[in-house]
Amino acid sequence: MLLEGKTAIVTGANRGLGKAVSRKLAQEGAKVIMAGRKKDDLDKAAAELRGEGLSAEPFVADVTKESDVSALAGYAAEKYGKIDILVNNAGISKEIKLAEISMETWDEIIEVNLRSVVLMTKAVLPYMTEKKSGNIVNIGSGAALRGLPGSCAYSASKAAVVCLTQALGDEVREHNIRCNVVCPGPVDTELFQKSERREFILAAGGDVFEPETVANGVLYLASDMSKGVSSQVLTIRGFNRW
Repeated sequence: MLLEGKTAIVTGANRGLGKAVSRKLAQEGAKVIMAGRKKDDLDKAAAELRGEGLSAEPFVADVTKESDVSALAGYAAEKYGKIDILVNNAGISKEIKLAEISMETWDEIIEVNLRSVVLMTKAVLPYMTEKKSGNIVNIGSGAALRGLPGSCAYSASKAAVVCLTQALGDEVREHNIRCNVVCPGPVDTELFQKSERREFILAAGGDVFEPETVANGVLYLASDMSKGVSSQVLTIRGFNRW
């Protein structure tokens, strides 16, 4: 039980990778607060984990809104007395070429994929700093390391998450807080299966990973297995090209 006694917040937890990460952390003993915008889906996902004997609690929040984020962090800290782990997983992707994308859609992607990470991180840092302990794991993307054509906004947003993670990790090191980012290749989620870039990515070869495989990487970074590792990028890829 690598996370016995730990409290974790996972955003975008109602399905796909977020649910897999929530399950993995809970299986290792963490008390997990699963955050998401869709109440019915979130309640169903949390109930599924609880049915497996795991500690999982839903919390409805739009993590692009500062008031929702503040309420989420405050609730976790009040209920459990601390916040040990934050996994910033919430994200969206819309495949539109730069010449065709509206600035409204561009801003939406940046808001969900980057602003939410900033808001959530700023909300939990005071609690982690007070305890002189904490662990932040951000979900990036292979597109952050090699821009995906047709997904300029998504690629840019995830690249920003990588640089944010690297800079922040060095900033909070003195408080015994670690911050790392996972950049997976294609993951077998609803988001990927519906992606217009799916065939382009698959044509190059390599592996499509199960969400549980990526969740293992998150567990590694969120636990003492990676003690001392901070400001780093964990790339989960099975191939050197798209």
